[in-house]
Order: sequence, then structure tokens, then C-alpha cells
Amino acid sequence: MAGKRQEKRLVRLRLAILSLILIVLVASCQLISPQLQSPARPEASLLPTFSFTVSMEDPASSRLQVVFKYSGINADVVELKMPAWSPGYYRILNFAKNVTNFKAIGDGGKPLFWEKTDDNTWRIKSGGATSIEVSYELIARGQGVAESQLTEKRAYISPTSVFMFVAGKLDYPVKVTIKPHPGFSRISTGLEPAIGEENSFFAESFDVLYDCPIYVGNQEVLKFEVNGIPYEVAIEDAGDFDRDEVISALKRLIMAATSVVGEIPFRRYVFIMMGPGVGGLEHRNSMAVFTRIPTSNNRQEFQRWLSFIAHEFFHLYNVKAIRPVALGPFDYERENRTNMLWFSEGGTVYYEYLILKRAGFMSRDEVLGVFSRLIEKVENSPARKLESAAQASYNTWEEPFFGSDKTISYYDLGAILTMLLDLKIRHETDGRRCLDDVMRVLYQRFYKEQRRGFTDEEFRKVCEEVAGTDLSEFFQYVYTTDPIDYNKYLGYAGLKLEVKEGESGRRSYTIKMQEELDGQQLRLLTGWL
Repeated sequence: MAGKRQEKRLVRLRLAILSLILIVLVASCQLISPQLQSPARPEASLLPTFSFTVSMEDPASSRLQVVFKYSGINADVVELKMPAWSPGYYRILNFAKNVTNFKAIGDGGKPLFWEKTDDNTWRIKSGGATSIEVSYELIARGQGVAESQLTEKRAYISPTSVFMFVAGKLDYPVKVTIKPHPGFSRISTGLEPAIGEENSFFAESFDVLYDCPIYVGNQEVLKFEVNGIPYEVAIEDAGDFDRDEVISALKRLIMAATSVVGEIPFRRYVFIMMGPGVGGLEHRNSMAVFTRIPTSNNRQEFQRWLSFIAHEFFHLYNVKAIRPVALGPFDYERENRTNMLWFSEGGTVYYEYLILKRAGFMSRDEVLGVFSRLIEKVENSPARKLESAAQASYNTWEEPFFGSDKTISYYDLGAILTMLLDLKIRHETDGRRCLDDVMRVLYQRFYKEQRRGFTDEEFRKVCEEVAGTDLSEFFQYVYTTDPIDYNKYLGYAGLKLEVKEGESGRRSYTIKMQEELDGQQLRLLTGWL
């Protein structure tokens, strides 16, 4: 018994010593760190949580009702910000101008003081509250794909135009709950459904939320799989077309597009196809487009529609995963400028036609006809001698996207330059490598391994690495307005550019076959188109 009592005394002694050490450590930390001297709020150790609820009580009013809840606050002031633009649509749109009836309450429903400190910032005094609830209405009368719309036919939520963010908290998860108007029956979005909660969705960060448009309406939904991955096509006013034929066409397009990189960076994909409106916008696992699905009876109309869809789909690689360093993570409050849109957009134009050729929707002659028309448009533009592809990319925030008399289209010129780059790589490697290899290296090295975009210099380095040669001449065409030696590059594939003077002074440009092709030219041409 004496041995046991002695053992208990030793245990109590050790506990006392440990307690003394702990007290000393805490006291010393308080002396070193002033932040520990004031008592912490009970919830301060909790991670912040963010959630939105969006209602559409009266579609005819074009007003969305938004409630934002933020818990786990440990600050005297909260700054709420509305993005000023939508990634992929390079224009400051000032979405904050559509916000009305802004209110903020704290714990127990206590009204909180707030003030608007600039165009897109609301500064709220928390008053010691550990959670706040902000409500506002949003006028949703946009016409373009980057803007939200609420009509009696649909609610289209372009996320950056609806959801505010807390300054410095973009990396946190967020939940969104949609309360559809009784006249709407479906919700289509790339967001992940919240488990066990109807019409609720989850995003791992605000960047993910901002990349997932939400379409609420009475759309028809077609579903299919490609290699075990589910796809959905949400179609407004679907009309009369062969569903099986369109699904088959999309499957072929998807397989041709995803084979470029060889890896698919999404678990599911949603095509959002709405009626009258303007444009299309790419996202990581969805697209939102204003379009009508044509019948395949009109070959050219069906090709134009497929090229539009191929363009937005391929952007999931080129600009979303494979991207210039300026295009993600984004600064949602101001312009994000890059010299590389000639490749991110123009290169995607080039690939949309390669994809259709590889999927069997276009012939070689049809693709060369498209490239001929692009060259003709660019070379007849008064802006050809005024602005380079890189300059047009950088200046797009102030200039028309598709060019004007004073500005060149980085879509058109970029597609031409990308074609020349592909031909150069194929020539220098005797057809063993091509632009697809550049895409794979960029995807693996920067998107997967380094988890970032590339600089202009890094892009050039990868191109030269794949080509195995210096590409100074080619990149001179990117950064200057120097005349392009088309016949040199087209000649690698046994092609030439025929130029004719027109009566009005406008020249016509046509890519044609050379009279005779050697073995290398023939191999390059057949491997390319």
C-alpha cells in the first residue's frame, strides 16, 4: 500500500510541475504577443462560413433577392465587395450598380451601420457581432452572357454579377441555395449539389463559385456519358431537332477536343444553351451560350454551330487550365491584362476547326477555306499595320473584342499565328511533334505541377523546347506588325497563298495546293489536316 501511495504522490508531483510549466509558457506568450492579452471572442477559433440564398419572387420585375450570411467573424469591420467583371469577358461592367436595398444585421437581428466607400465596396461595422446577414436586391436585366437576367422565361445567374465576397476571403468554401419561382422547374449548373439539401450547391472557394453560372427555368435536359463521365445539355425552347443526332455530334466533338491534352479535368460537364441573347462564355466544367440548335440538313449552319460549341468547350483547357499567369487567380475589381489573348482566344479559334476536322465534321478544303477567310479579313484591315497581336490582347479592355478600323482582332490574327506556329513545329520536327505537344507540356508543367499560369517568356520557351529550335521570327510576328511570310510557313505543308487585287482595292486571299509536293510536305499536310 505504501508503494502505491508513493506512486500516486509522484504522479501528482509530475502533474503539478507540468501545470507550472504551462502557466509560465502562457504568461511568457502574453508578454511577447499583445494579441493574446485581450480575451478572444468565443467563436474566434471557428473557421468562417459563407452562404447565399437567391430568390426570384417576381420574374416580371427582373429583380433577384439575395441574402448573404457570414459567420465566424473576428473583426470590427467587414468589407463586402462586388466583382467588377466576369472572367472570359474582358470588360469592366460595374455590377455593383445593379445592387439596391442593401441592409445588414448582426447577432439577434440588430441593424448594423454600413457605408459604401467606393463603386463596389460596402464597409460594415460588426459591432462585436460574430455573424452578419446582408440582404440586397439585384436588378437583372442584362443581355450579354456575362450579366444576370431574370425574365418570366428564365433566371440566368452570372455569378460575379450576383454574389459579393468578403475582402481577403476568396479561398473559403461557400454554399448557395436557390429558391426558384414556382413557374420554374429545373436548375442547371456545374456546381456540386449539397448533400441532403434541395436546390443547394457547394463551391470549394469563391473562385469556383464565380466560374459556375446557374440557369433556372423550364429547360429540356439531355444526358449522356463519354468514357464514364456524365454530360448534361440544358436547352431552352429546344424546338424540333434530332436529339440522338445532336448527342452523337457532341460525343464526337468531346472526344476530339479532350484527346488534344489526353486528360479530363472535370467530373461532370454542363452545356447551358439559352435562347435570344448575346455570346457565349467558357467555364471549367460548363459553358453558357445563347444559341439555337440547328438541324444537320444545312451543313454550313450546323458547322457554324458546332464550331461555336467547340470553341467554348476547348476553353476548359486553353484559358481555364492552360492560361497566362494574369488570368488566375483573378483580381475581380480591376482589369487583368495579358499579352497572350492572341493564343488563349485566337488559338482556341484555330483549335475549334481542327477539332471539327478530327471529329469528321469538316473536310481539309473546308478548314483551309476558313483559314483563307481569316487571313483575308486580317490583311484587309486598316488596323493590320497599327496594332500587333500582343498589343490587341493587352488593350482589349478598352477596344472592341473583334477588331475595328483602328484595332486588330486577336481572335482572327491569333488564329492565323497559331496555325503558323503549328506548321513551324511540325516542319522542324519532321511531323513528330506539333502544337498538341505544346498544349500537353503547358498543361502538365504549369496547371498540374506548378498550379499557376505561364508568363510570355515561359510560353515561348515551351514552344521552342517542343520545336527544338529558335522561334525568334515567329514571335516577331506576335509582338510587331511586320508583314507575315505566309508562303514560307504554308509551304511546309505544300500550300501557297494566292493573292488577287479586287476592283475596290480589297484583296482576296486563298490558300491553295502547290503544283508539286515532296514527301515531307505530303506527310506534314496529311498529319495536320
